[in-house]
Amino acid sequence: MMRHGIDHPVVNDADFQIWQQYAIRAWPTLVLIDPRGKVVDTQSGEILAEEYAAKIETLIADFEAKELLDRTPLELRPERAAEPGRPLHYPSKLLLAQPEGGSARYLFIADTGHHRLLKVELAADDRSGEIVQVFGTGQPGLRDGPAGEAQFHDPHGMTLSGPNLYVADTENHAIRAIDLATNEVRTVAGTGHKAHGRLGSGGPTDISLRSPWALWSEEAVLLIAMAGSHQIWALVDDTRLGIFAGTGAEALVDGPVAEAAFNQPSDLSVGFGHMFVADAEASAIRAISLGEDPQVMTLVGQGLFEFGDVDGTGGHVRLQHPTGLTFYDGLVYIADSYNHKIKTLDPTTGEVKTLIGTGQPGDMDGAFFEAELYEPEGVVASEGRLYIADTNNHLIRVADLAAGTLQTLMLHGLEQLVGRSAPQDLAEVHRLAPVEVAPGEVEVTLTISLSEGYKLNPDAPQMIQWGETMLTFGPAEPPHFNVTVEQETEIDVMVTLYYCQTNDQRLCLIHTRRLRLPLTVAADGQEQVDIRYEVD
Repeated sequence: MMRHGIDHPVVNDADFQIWQQYAIRAWPTLVLIDPRGKVVDTQSGEILAEEYAAKIETLIADFEAKELLDRTPLELRPERAAEPGRPLHYPSKLLLAQPEGGSARYLFIADTGHHRLLKVELAADDRSGEIVQVFGTGQPGLRDGPAGEAQFHDPHGMTLSGPNLYVADTENHAIRAIDLATNEVRTVAGTGHKAHGRLGSGGPTDISLRSPWALWSEEAVLLIAMAGSHQIWALVDDTRLGIFAGTGAEALVDGPVAEAAFNQPSDLSVGFGHMFVADAEASAIRAISLGEDPQVMTLVGQGLFEFGDVDGTGGHVRLQHPTGLTFYDGLVYIADSYNHKIKTLDPTTGEVKTLIGTGQPGDMDGAFFEAELYEPEGVVASEGRLYIADTNNHLIRVADLAAGTLQTLMLHGLEQLVGRSAPQDLAEVHRLAPVEVAPGEVEVTLTISLSEGYKLNPDAPQMIQWGETMLTFGPAEPPHFNVTVEQETEIDVMVTLYYCQTNDQRLCLIHTRRLRLPLTVAADGQEQVDIRYEVD
């Protein structure tokens, strides 16, 4: 629920009690209940919300006329309201890049829950990386322009083509392009609205898309895993957009690309003359031959209702909602998301093996057989290492294939994530107790205490900002500043802290609050004020 920004109540009907009471026969099923508790309508399968809205509007008008509609808002406190800030929030997809002729290696991260993309320069030992560029404001939206002003909404897959980083901007139902020479963002396909019905006409930006999830490119051709329409689309020269594979039906059907069907394709990778597809809802791995007469075939998986965690070969092999894959050194590495594992598939033999993970969610580093993941979604490979978007752990993990060990990538340069341009009006306000001060200049000291087991990150600058003034400080000395007070007033101090677990530097958090300090003036008031603020 936190991952998808869902704030309404959700019931885990583990024992099918609600299912049976409402005589549900398929999923999804929508049951419309009126204010008296009576079932008004039941619809199975995917529906168009716009068409269904008329029924709801009629009910609202009817019950308002009868004065039987209670519009008192429900007081809900979503779990995400208590979540600490993190450098990453449900990272989904990754991309490795090494500019031609350069020694630097970069990892692009789709920081999906923060609606932005990060460019990270990897250290030589792959134990850490420096954030060197952020694309997106961190607020969901569809806005082109410079990196610091552009907006995305749940971005996922990426690919490089020439000077451009192409991005599957999933919830904007758009394809974006970032010119890495200028850091300018532009929209190359999609209208920003989810597609309904048949393929539209016109140029790529006149055609609505449906949840693009992953990308792959070669020269002027960009292939798009269109998860929402269960198809693979193609964008050529940024000017022509059309369907490459899939009828649009949600099914597991092999054969010619025009007759085949997919179930939420979620990642793409190429090897051995084939495009491998993570067909997530079918818990399947598909392959498309890339010859003159492209054909779709199923390598692993049996369909929507056949899932599990079974290695081996043949029809009994089971995955559970694989959302990521990459072809590397003769093998397909699979992010078997709901099994919390990385698996390998040998395309020549069909054998599937567990490589990393115990099958239980967790964040333990170490040997592959004991290391833990939590719904990994993205995986890329280079130079004997796998880089894994460990989505529900909000981490990037690095697997050394020769050593058989997994470690967590340490991110530096966290100040890039919250800087001067951080929107103060969006930060949660913490109101402090009023203080009586003497008129004139007053020295304010901020003393910060963290919960037991945490410490300020010594490698990141802590920041406070009041008005147009910003001050950075370290863990050793509390920050202090002067303000001039002549009459009763309130001062707002924006606090940005980077802190980590004392015994585990892998888990570092970001805390942003706006402290509001009311000040009254009296001749015998204090000339020095100590603000004590506890981070819970």
